Amino acid sequence: MTHTDDKPLPAVGAYWIEEADYPAMLRISDDGNTMPRTWTEWRKMAEEMEKGLKAYGHPVLRVRIDPATFPAWCAAQNTTPGRQGRKLFVAAAVLERYGDQT
Repeated sequence: MTHTDDKPLPAVGAYWIEEADYPAMLRISDDGNTMPRTWTEWRKMAEEMEKGLKAYGHPVLRVRIDPATFPAWCAAQNTTPGRQGRKLFVAAAVLERYGDQT
C-alpha cells in the first residue's frame, strides 16, 4: 500500500518495558541474550526508534509488556516470550486500539 496525502500513515506499535520490569523481561525472553543488557540502553534504542517513526508521520502506540502476565499470553497464542511474542502482542494491541488499518 502506498501513502497518499489524504490518508494518514498507519499507527505503529512499540513495546515498552518499565525499568523495574527489565530484569524479569531479560529472564523470561527467549532472546534475552540479544537484548541490551541494561534498561537505560534499551530505553535509548526504543526512544530513538519511536522518534524516527513519528518523524515519518506514524502515530506510535507504546504497548507496555508486563513480565508477570506476558508468558501466559504467549502460551495462549502458541508463541514464545521473545521477539515473536512481543511482535504479536504489540500487533494485537494496535489492532484493538486502531482497528484494521489496511
